[in-house]
Amino acid sequence: MDIKLMAGRHVLGPNGLPKTISGLDEILQSAAICIGMRKGSLPYDRELGSGLAAWYREERDGEEHPNDRALALANEGLMRLCGVRAVWGEITESGARFRVVTPLGEGEIHIGEL
Repeated sequence: MDIKLMAGRHVLGPNGLPKTISGLDEILQSAAICIGMRKGSLPYDRELGSGLAAWYREERDGEEHPNDRALALANEGLMRLCGVRAVWGEITESGARFRVVTPLGEGEIHIGEL
């Protein structure tokens, strides 16, 4: 079980307490964090994250197959989540989106503001 996040903030329930998520929703939220966070940005865990944000900001212009590169970088970030992998990815105007397969099912995640 984890606290539900939306746009980097806790989502509050009707009682004013943070909403919780579990199961597939929890895994997809963890996957979004692992893909969207810049690798090395947390001092206590330098391996958390992916190279997607750095590539998106600095190197993607002129890339011959940007969606394939984004998918590879997403899977780099997902290596810490057992049995979770991105099977499809696309760079969008506002970031990226991925189809993620997990042991509990699959879903789509959107990574904005890379």
